[in-house]
Amino acid sequence: MADIVPVLTDKPAHVPADRVVDFDYVRPQGLEELGVYRALKQQLHSGPDIIWSPRHGGHWMVTRAEDVRFVQNNYEIFSHEIFSIPPQLQAFKPVPLAVDPPNHARYRAVLNPAFTPKAVARMREEARALTIDLVEGIRADGRCEFLSQFARIMPVTMFLKIVDLPLDRRDEFVAWGLTIMSSYDPAHRMNAQIRVREYLKTVLDEREGGEGEDLLTRIANWRRNPRFESDEETMAMAMLVFVGGLDTVAASLSYIAHYLATHPEQQQRLRDDPSQGARLVEPFLRRFGLSNTGRILTRDFEYKGCLFKKGEMIMVPNDLSAIDERVYPDPFEVNFDQDVKPIDHNTFGNGPHKCVGAPLARAEIQVFLEEFVPRLPQFRLDSERKNVEHCGSVPGFDELYLRWD
Repeated sequence: MADIVPVLTDKPAHVPADRVVDFDYVRPQGLEELGVYRALKQQLHSGPDIIWSPRHGGHWMVTRAEDVRFVQNNYEIFSHEIFSIPPQLQAFKPVPLAVDPPNHARYRAVLNPAFTPKAVARMREEARALTIDLVEGIRADGRCEFLSQFARIMPVTMFLKIVDLPLDRRDEFVAWGLTIMSSYDPAHRMNAQIRVREYLKTVLDEREGGEGEDLLTRIANWRRNPRFESDEETMAMAMLVFVGGLDTVAASLSYIAHYLATHPEQQQRLRDDPSQGARLVEPFLRRFGLSNTGRILTRDFEYKGCLFKKGEMIMVPNDLSAIDERVYPDPFEVNFDQDVKPIDHNTFGNGPHKCVGAPLARAEIQVFLEEFVPRLPQFRLDSERKNVEHCGSVPGFDELYLRWD
């Protein structure tokens, strides 16, 4: 996963010494012992709210929920045009993720129809049927490796249906996506991206002018829009959709499954009343914010005693935002009796760059809570196997072993 340990970058003169923290978002201290969330909180919530790290080329980082929201909302200052840290990781520009308004809207309009309430309602029921089949297939085994036997099957299968790509290549596509997301060597990541781009170019060429309702056909037909400018637009949209559809929901499901495996009383509450599933989606999303993305400063800007300089990078950690005790009392716990609304957390972002696939992600988590949990006996972590967790731009489990009687 982590290819090169980043060297230390010299502190710029305008950065106060008391803001410097040797923090590596790919390899946080205490990861193996504490897990991602507790390791981050231990290192970063005991010091200043805004830090500067000498790792990955040097970058600022906000650590509190209100500051995460502020940066996400103010794209005029904190641009999303470059969101990878270090910037060298962003060999190609994913659209519309790396496009600020006003141009952001034109590309977003191409993607939005795939995630309308009607489309999501249909996919929710397809995900439900698939979830039931998968659970029935593992129940008699008494154990499972959650990622390979569920979390990288159900949501990825739903994604492949949206883009109409072959289901029998699911494992290959997942491997491609994971190579891109987990490599922090710029050359390695670029090579992985080139392989996917070559495949997607063939698909887009074949589908241009078609009447299919799948998302890649919609993207290919952007070439016939009067506002079309270059093939890089369609390629960048296709790449964003491809990579985004292969990893993030699996990561969310892995954390939710781990939580329930270690909280048997709450797991039983859900098993006793599966109708709670829809209401519990937001509390779980609040608890397990995922993405750690960057922004680039468009101008010099002073904020809370820090002078950010034009061209500097700042990290926006949704995972830290999720465990801010100033906003969420007892932040590591999921309160089954608390009413949490989408506006109460930063997990899917804020402002124009809010995650386009959020409606589908919510539906898939709902199905997991309503179908996976009640259909299995009480499950727990498998004490005979070691779980493997990673941090980085999208934290998650690589291996998560569950057992039940």
